[in-house]
Amino acid sequence: MEIKQNTLGQRQTFSNIHHPRTYEEVKALLSAFQDAKQPYSVVSTGNNWGYGCDHSHGEVEHHVNLSQMNRIIHFDKKDGLITIEPGVTYGQLHRYLENEGADWITPVHGGGPNCSVIGNAIERGYGITPITDHFQAVQSLRAILPDGKLYQSPLYSIGLRRLGKLFRNGIGPYMDGVFTQSNLGVVTEMTIRLAPKSEHLELFFIDVKEQELEAAVELVKTFKRKLKSTVGGVNLMNTERVISMLADYPEEDVKNRNPLSEEFIRLKAKKHLIAPWTMVGALYGEKSVVKAAKKIIKKELKPIKGKKVFLGQKKIGLIKKVANILPGTFGQDLQKTAKSLEGLFNILNGVPQNTALKLAYWKNLSANSDAPTLDPNKDNCGLIWYAPLVEMNAQNVREYVDMVKEVSNKFKITPLITLTTIDDLCFDSTVPILFNRDDVIDQKKAHEYFNALLETGKRKGFYPYRLGTNSMESYLSALDDDYVSIMRTLKDAFDQDNLFACGRYIPRSGLESTVESTASRSLRAKL
Repeated sequence: MEIKQNTLGQRQTFSNIHHPRTYEEVKALLSAFQDAKQPYSVVSTGNNWGYGCDHSHGEVEHHVNLSQMNRIIHFDKKDGLITIEPGVTYGQLHRYLENEGADWITPVHGGGPNCSVIGNAIERGYGITPITDHFQAVQSLRAILPDGKLYQSPLYSIGLRRLGKLFRNGIGPYMDGVFTQSNLGVVTEMTIRLAPKSEHLELFFIDVKEQELEAAVELVKTFKRKLKSTVGGVNLMNTERVISMLADYPEEDVKNRNPLSEEFIRLKAKKHLIAPWTMVGALYGEKSVVKAAKKIIKKELKPIKGKKVFLGQKKIGLIKKVANILPGTFGQDLQKTAKSLEGLFNILNGVPQNTALKLAYWKNLSANSDAPTLDPNKDNCGLIWYAPLVEMNAQNVREYVDMVKEVSNKFKITPLITLTTIDDLCFDSTVPILFNRDDVIDQKKAHEYFNALLETGKRKGFYPYRLGTNSMESYLSALDDDYVSIMRTLKDAFDQDNLFACGRYIPRSGLESTVESTASRSLRAKL
């Protein structure tokens, strides 16, 4: 028996925890669970910080962690196709590609080197390297159904494995997607397509005034449409979010559960020259292509009056050298800035980093965020992600930002807002909700704040692109009757006894969920 805690502050007791190493071991476990009619859950590595981590949705008899299934099965060095198991992490994949001398980059995100590549793809996660949408990089997969059947992409099924890796849609109904954000099968193998290393990579930072936010949103849309894959993911971050990367949270304010004071924000913004909004992005390609793209961006940016900085690896190296020879606090501050720039550059270049993961430690008074290995679960960090989709137009973004600020003010919590491009139609916004896990009251307030953002956002047309163990029930209760019926039909076909991850993205019971969703809609209508 083992008690696990996660960054949400949840505690869960598991009677039986399994760490299979092979496909055959996973199949044998699922068969045993099926025969005994015992409920179970499965995770890849359990390192999806802020969404539930190594926990299940509801109580289970068995918990399966696939972190020891960490083989890199095959690598096509010519076409950048790599076949891996669920325990393969971003750090492991990066080391492998470096050792192979491969001209392909790891599709990293900000969660650090110890997160599962497959785990993120089947949650339809995203990053800011050239292939932003990680599920779109999936060419094929294999999954074990709860009843022991093997699903594999259709071209695999007729023996054409090579062709199945090249053509992601296969033949007939496209089924690979049903194993994402679901509880219909255990993915044991996946082939993903990697992005090639670029000859040249250049970061850009644009200062945006508060009244220029709407114009900046439209410019981001223009960049993504005109320049396509030359522009990677683009972030728009508010002042407070940038400060969280450069300054420690005052210890007294953590203890007293205070938001950052206006004076603290003003002083840090002045010290680090932080604008109300910062646009951050990267350009990839041959040097001549990046040069031409930069020219277009500079021309389009004329309505934005703030400073515009473009940095390649050489300039970042020069900043580091200058910082190392400058004395006093100015030199120390510049060193910290240079380190952050280098970390961001490396992430955008496919090198897994802890740079962004340090945010999870912002209100942690005991752990060291500069340690070489970070584990927010074990280090007692408090983190919940609110990550809604926001239509990429000026009016919607302004309404969303105003909503987050209004809810944040109500709960006396500093709003940390990032808007990240998924494509040229939608932002995914991330609002990290940080709390002191040693403080029961602070933890309760963080969850109430998340729930208020979730419910207010839903009414205004904003909703998370993925859900955690803290928000699954709210989502399920809002589904309409037809959708519930269709999903339950699928679940019954794949897992008749409803043993696998019961209640994860698919309602537990068609009848109960239908009644609940109808009652929920009736209540909303009355309100």
